Amino acid sequence: MNVNTNETINNINKNRVKIFYQLNQLGEITGLSPRTLKYRMKLVSKKYADMPSLLIKNGRAWQIHYTIIDEFMPIYTKSQTTLSNHKWETFVTWNTKDNYDVKYHIQLITEVKEKLPSCNIAYVIETDQRGYNHLHALADSLNDEVKEAVSDVMEKYVNKGDYRLQIEKINNRTSVTSYLKKSGTITII
Repeated sequence: MNVNTNETINNINKNRVKIFYQLNQLGEITGLSPRTLKYRMKLVSKKYADMPSLLIKNGRAWQIHYTIIDEFMPIYTKSQTTLSNHKWETFVTWNTKDNYDVKYHIQLITEVKEKLPSCNIAYVIETDQRGYNHLHALADSLNDEVKEAVSDVMEKYVNKGDYRLQIEKINNRTSVTSYLKKSGTITII
């Protein structure tokens, strides 16, 4: 990249939240061995050499910004994955106009799972500012498949104008999983 572009990107990145991880903390998140992480660090340090706001070296320790942790994720599918390094594809959120109890939301997500039997779903039920329950979920199926299944289930039980539904493709798995972890217990079905 040219110098002007690097300066612009660094100025934008300076305003981001300053959450950094050290290399030895990434083993738990990525599921990779310390040796593999060191090899990966060589590649990442070259790639982000011009962006000091994302990758900082303090003595012998690297400070890695949370937005580039996906660079350390496994290249190949592991036989056993963790919540953080699983290949999540779709993020789902629904929020209803009326308050329904936790069991109601569990029933809805269970029916979504029945429509997508080969899909893994991790979900959390939160309470919003109004005190109403809503759901966030991750799915490892394609966006269109999940959208169809969730829409079918929601329209079956809740009137179209009485809920908001957001279904998006996941760009940064690490940020999404940490967002789900903020509210407590994550259930995987």
